[in-house]
Amino acid sequence: MEAAGNPADGAIQQRYHKSDLAFFGLKAAQQRAIVREVFPARQPLAREEHLPVIRQLWASSYFDERVAGLLLLGRMAPLLGVDDLGEIRAMTGNCKGWALLDGLACTVLGPLVLAEGMPAYREVRGWSDDPWMWTRRASILVHVIPARRARLEEEFAWPTFEERLREREFFIRKAIGWALRECSKKYPEEVFAFLKRVGDRASGLTRREGSRRLPEELQARLRRSMK
Repeated sequence: MEAAGNPADGAIQQRYHKSDLAFFGLKAAQQRAIVREVFPARQPLAREEHLPVIRQLWASSYFDERVAGLLLLGRMAPLLGVDDLGEIRAMTGNCKGWALLDGLACTVLGPLVLAEGMPAYREVRGWSDDPWMWTRRASILVHVIPARRARLEEEFAWPTFEERLREREFFIRKAIGWALRECSKKYPEEVFAFLKRVGDRASGLTRREGSRRLPEELQARLRRSMK
């Protein structure tokens, strides 16, 4: 990674992410290519070999090495279960920005809850009031992949979204809007009903993002309801 990187680009990336991690200055395609070269998919690592490598990469002071750990963890997602959620929660506690957290939520956490069902959803539901903002964001974004696959667990999704509406934190408001936008593609009536019911308890950012993909007729009805 160091050999392939560009220090000038790394400095730009660090400023963009407002991160205290170091950056080699790699593009996303370069990161993926290097991981494929070092860890060929045709030679899958066993779980007992895989996890120590991931832990070491996730502890790195380099953003790019943490990305490598995330890519490897995504590769072994089918091997993960409810018992691994404690470690994944700890990984969210090491996130200080959206890029790594969002990858973890969508690449690993979403597929895990789809595979494990109610026990996994119940545990992640409890993350919603975690003191660490990025862990709370994960409790929202866990619903993105199920929504895309029309397998949303509504008894967990809507209460989580509503519970976090009171937050003033930009990254939480944006996460709720993103999750609602993804839900609206398969569940437009439900998203409309949710946004109408919560009204101005949802921030303008959340409403704009959450309603963006609703059919125009529902967007119009929502705008009328907010007058």
